[in-house]
Amino acid sequence: MEWCYLLDTPQDENNSIYAVVILLPERLERIIAPMRARFDPLYNLISPHITLVHPFETDRPLEEVAALVRDETSECKPLPMNLTSIGDFYPGIPKIYWNIEKDECLCELFYRLYSRLGHPIPYKNYQPHVTIAREISMHRVLPVKEQIVDYLPDESFAADAIDLITPLPGGKWVSVRTFPFAG
Repeated sequence: MEWCYLLDTPQDENNSIYAVVILLPERLERIIAPMRARFDPLYNLISPHITLVHPFETDRPLEEVAALVRDETSECKPLPMNLTSIGDFYPGIPKIYWNIEKDECLCELFYRLYSRLGHPIPYKNYQPHVTIAREISMHRVLPVKEQIVDYLPDESFAADAIDLITPLPGGKWVSVRTFPFAG
């Protein structure tokens, strides 16, 4: 399920939609804000983030979902996030992203969260990233990447929490629970 799912798909009145993400520090948000404003049509609907669990619909109450996520994060230590290069998912998915070096603990958390929440893993290989541009036509991928690449320096931060987010009416995603890591 993609982030724009909510914009076009009615949900069951008895169900809620959530996702689990790592939100970027404000200093990194400022770096990518101009690019996202220009190339990401969902710029105003969701803060820049690293997705751990893609949007999912559930009939479980918020506190039950939060408890499942909390169980998986209670022993986590801060995770190193190294943002290094630009990448894309073309031709399969029209996205350009800021690549995050794979970290064993981050990948394990991704798989454990999906297992704990009882959802199938959507992609065989987890590629942590921050979306910069989406819905770019195929012939514009290279020119857009060339415009973006000079503005994305190598950066790093320690992720010390994850957030459970949900959409408001109108499609804006907000955090409903933050789960700090233990360490």
